[in-house]
Amino acid sequence: MSDTVLEARNLRVLYRTKRGPVHAVDGVSFDLRAGETLGVVGETGSGKSTLGKAVLGILPPGTTKEGELLFERKNLLTLPDGQLRRLRGKEIALIFQDPMTRLDPLMTIEDHFLETIRAHESVSAEEARERTRAALASMGIPESRLKNYPHEFSGGMRQRIMIAMGVVMRPKLLVADEPTTSLDVIVEGQILEILEDLKRAYGMSLLLITHNLGIVAEVCDTVGVMYAGLFVEYGPVRDVFKRPIHPYTRGLLASIIHLDSSELVSIDGLPPDLVTPPAGCRFHPRCPYVQDVCRTTAPEWVEYRPGHFALCHFGRDFL
Repeated sequence: MSDTVLEARNLRVLYRTKRGPVHAVDGVSFDLRAGETLGVVGETGSGKSTLGKAVLGILPPGTTKEGELLFERKNLLTLPDGQLRRLRGKEIALIFQDPMTRLDPLMTIEDHFLETIRAHESVSAEEARERTRAALASMGIPESRLKNYPHEFSGGMRQRIMIAMGVVMRPKLLVADEPTTSLDVIVEGQILEILEDLKRAYGMSLLLITHNLGIVAEVCDTVGVMYAGLFVEYGPVRDVFKRPIHPYTRGLLASIIHLDSSELVSIDGLPPDLVTPPAGCRFHPRCPYVQDVCRTTAPEWVEYRPGHFALCHFGRDFL
């Protein structure tokens, strides 16, 4: 589609280890359109952050990348380093999970912004400062804090600074990797509201990586449920949450705590070793509906409803 900002086609990312390649992302496909928010959810180790790093081109040296990852029809996996650096920060920005580990403790907040802006555009220091003031003001951070260092801010304020740095160049795509994990629920709500306002104001697309299904339900248009390097379910948030197809998605949704919850629900077992993933369906060792075919044959990617896909032999039983 002409308004598609990011397309993944059979994307694979393999990490090299002494035991063999780790299939961190193992055949993921999706489309992210202009102004849309795609949420990527799943347990720790499912490949979510690797997917985000692949978009930014910040994977470790020696990583094997296959398939296509198209940003405005340019394959990010094959772009020369120089072109990728020009895109990163200007056209594609990233919000990290823990801002304290990403902000330089020896640089003031103003210096962080000046470095970012002048790395991409030939502007005067004063113009860069003016843009910095405007970006921080949109986050509710006053000009009087420009000369402060990262340790002089609270966790929520540091995350606001990271968001301001991410959007100061007005990128077309913002990747947010667990942006609210270490924040309390009140600050979390404020951060999500800021992201929504910025998305509308700048027409950005947002790739939101999170463990929190409540956040996905609140702010995302589409959701990709990731397990063992694969999308096992993908579709509009309303359809996936109200009528989930894959047993893993159903297990995740059942584990959400509600006001009327009387017991904790969890998915039995552990995620598989991605050096030697299970044969057949990768979820079959933990699936309560497993049958013989699940242990031997990999399921096909099937569209069960318009735009709603799942990777399950018996998906029609859950329609």
